Amino acid sequence: MKTHRNFSFFVPHAGCPNCCVFCSQTKITGVDSDKSLDEEIKELRAMLENGVGDFAESQIAFFGGSFTAIDRARMEALLEVANEYIDKGVAESIRISTRPDCINEEILKLLAKYRVRNIELGVQSTSDRVLAASSRGHTAKSSFESAGLITENGFTFGGQMMVGLPDSTLEDELQTARDIVSMGASEARIYPTVVFEDTKLCDMAENGEYKPLTLESAVERAAKCYKIFLDSGVKVLRIGLHASENLKNARYGANHPSIGELVKSYVYTEIIAERAGSCQGKRLCVGIRKNDISMLTGHGGCAIERIKNQTEAAEVEIYATETAQFEPKLTKRSV
Repeated sequence: MKTHRNFSFFVPHAGCPNCCVFCSQTKITGVDSDKSLDEEIKELRAMLENGVGDFAESQIAFFGGSFTAIDRARMEALLEVANEYIDKGVAESIRISTRPDCINEEILKLLAKYRVRNIELGVQSTSDRVLAASSRGHTAKSSFESAGLITENGFTFGGQMMVGLPDSTLEDELQTARDIVSMGASEARIYPTVVFEDTKLCDMAENGEYKPLTLESAVERAAKCYKIFLDSGVKVLRIGLHASENLKNARYGANHPSIGELVKSYVYTEIIAERAGSCQGKRLCVGIRKNDISMLTGHGGCAIERIKNQTEAAEVEIYATETAQFEPKLTKRSV
């Protein structure tokens, strides 16, 4: 089966009009933010040079900073190179990420000219209280307005959100997920907050102003948001930051390298338990597509135990089915 591929190019901190309390883009991406444009273009070309492959679709993705707020000549230079390799058949289109307050009609016309198709907004939260506590530098209104412009101009809109920000509650996060759906998102990313050294958030954690997420809390809160996207048909592209040595060494927060799988496992067990109902004293047999089996059998079998506890099953058996999507087949048998 042919797969989708992104050529991800990181532009850390570039163009960002302020520094959020949680932000340390160099640590998050592992990329130095002090490169010249010539160095960036050389690295971008090197990444794309041998990129032709048998993929259903490929995109060149500019991540890490506020791409539409960087120096205009720099932005166009990077887009020119990307378009050169689109013409060579390396990719079909471009994906960017940016801040809600860095989108307008003029910028969108420019992006369309350069074959940008997907625009991801760092919404993070739709609570003005949480945005202010995080020194985000914009209000929720900016997210709603920019998302509207993006969808009205024919781009595919993706919303990025965070759980565990300062002053944020679970209800704030559930509302943010619901709001991203209402904005017309086709895609979403969920980032549990991770606390890196040399950030304001790290200082806040150490002096007691901020309580970092535990792994358990991060998984539960992200899972509840994920379920909203799942039920609404919004594709979740990623849960959690990319694993890296920097992420491993984060001072506080949910820095587990497989947090995305833990979140999906939590959601899948909730769905299975709800559909199975009471299985008291019986063996619950769950048929699930092969690619999802590790969601239920990995990580010390905690998902199996959760299903047993919620359904009161004596045993839980997992087996592979031919289904192409997550659609568990459930049967109950006497032990």
